[in-house]
Amino acid sequence: MSSPYYMPSGRLPAQAIVATAACSLFVVIPAWLYAWLTLHSPLVLLDWFAMFAFAAVMGVAARQVTRLAKARNPLWMGRLGLAIGVAGWYAHWAAWLAIADAGSFASLLGDPHAMWRFAVLLAENEVRSIAGMRIEGSVLVAGWIVEFIVLTSLSRSLARAAAEEPFCELTDTWATPFELPRRFAWIDEPHVAVHRLETAPAELFSILEDCRDEDPPRYSMLTLYRGEGDPFVSIDNVQVARSEKKEKKTTRPVIAYLRLPGTDADQLIAHCTPATADAGNGKDATPADPPELVAAIDHLVAGRFEEALAGATPHAMAAQDQLRIDALRLCAMASARLDRWADAQRYWSALCDEEPGVFNALQTGCSCAMTGDTARGEEWIAWARERNATSREMPDTQIVTSFISTLTQSGQAARAMPYLDELRTLYTGLGITDPTVLFVRRVPLFGIFLQNSLPIVHAVLGQEEGRAWYAAMLPHLDPPGRDTLNAWLDENFANMTSPAPASA
Repeated sequence: MSSPYYMPSGRLPAQAIVATAACSLFVVIPAWLYAWLTLHSPLVLLDWFAMFAFAAVMGVAARQVTRLAKARNPLWMGRLGLAIGVAGWYAHWAAWLAIADAGSFASLLGDPHAMWRFAVLLAENEVRSIAGMRIEGSVLVAGWIVEFIVLTSLSRSLARAAAEEPFCELTDTWATPFELPRRFAWIDEPHVAVHRLETAPAELFSILEDCRDEDPPRYSMLTLYRGEGDPFVSIDNVQVARSEKKEKKTTRPVIAYLRLPGTDADQLIAHCTPATADAGNGKDATPADPPELVAAIDHLVAGRFEEALAGATPHAMAAQDQLRIDALRLCAMASARLDRWADAQRYWSALCDEEPGVFNALQTGCSCAMTGDTARGEEWIAWARERNATSREMPDTQIVTSFISTLTQSGQAARAMPYLDELRTLYTGLGITDPTVLFVRRVPLFGIFLQNSLPIVHAVLGQEEGRAWYAAMLPHLDPPGRDTLNAWLDENFANMTSPAPASA
């Protein structure tokens, strides 16, 4: 039910406004240098280079404003970044006119009307020539428009992109990016990979294939963002063009900031770091996979689930504990990918006997539900939640939403309603729909809950009762939550009204 991606909290600290104002003053210096270059440069190419360099300076400054102020509101940081770009563009024109003896820099900064008059005169009477050719006024104006777009768009986009990066609300710091050293095969169908990763992020290494070449011309790479909570991962396709003198890499994003629920970032890094021999003692830096399962693991990673299952099954009853446990896990994952839910349930249950944990119990319960044995699945889910209450292995809402998704997928929407009632009670009990508060409490964002629960509520309750089910929340929500819910009800339950809720 929660978003598969990182969602910025929307916080805009006051420091962001102050830092933007300070940055707008700072860009006056590079604006003056840019103006001087455009007046004294003998080459048009140098003018264009200076323009992009000035835009890059303002873009980096806007990004630093976002990072230092810890702003997590992409919309407003985009606007503040645009303000920095406009300030630099305006200061450059004031400096240009001042250097051209049209007035003092300070007076021109305070008199935009005078600057406009000078610009009109330039467009009408431009006498500058390039390589013996005069520039027409229309061409000059077109160049100014391009210049304005370049100088303002880069600072806006970089500031907005910085605000969209993962931020750890628990530690009040930006998540640390880490480029994983392991390379994966080029993703030929990104849209297919994205859909599979959105629905099953825990099977990341089953969806991605290993890159077999040591120095491939095409591959995919992962960037991990880690904090105190769930890590996030971005995946990019990388194409390398090589010549005798240089190497050029072209990067195309496949997926950005995908949440990896219940994943240990350190274990993920260790899994993606090639084992190297320790020069001092000759020991491997990371433990190797059981030799008996290497082929099965390769098959699973490559998506050959039948082969993976065939390779792991003979070891599911092995005497060696770690070999048996790893084989059971492989069998469970391969069976699930093959939609053999009865087999998956049997393997997950056996694995839970070996490794009693919340994740294994959750998978067992979901597999039971997929086979139609929902009552037994609910018992497993209850056991997982009871254990999780003390072990804190994952957010309780993640267990609930995963089971709801399974029940919906298996056509048991009515069985999912009690769990939706629990989530509804969670929101009404908190009474707060602020994204930051919900994120810190590991609760799905309110808008995501509304949208994802709608198909279930429609299927089970219908239009009239469905609207009443949602409207019952209104008296218990904060004002922003009531506004959001009222607007959402009007959009999704057209031509229907519900009684006005009593005041809280």
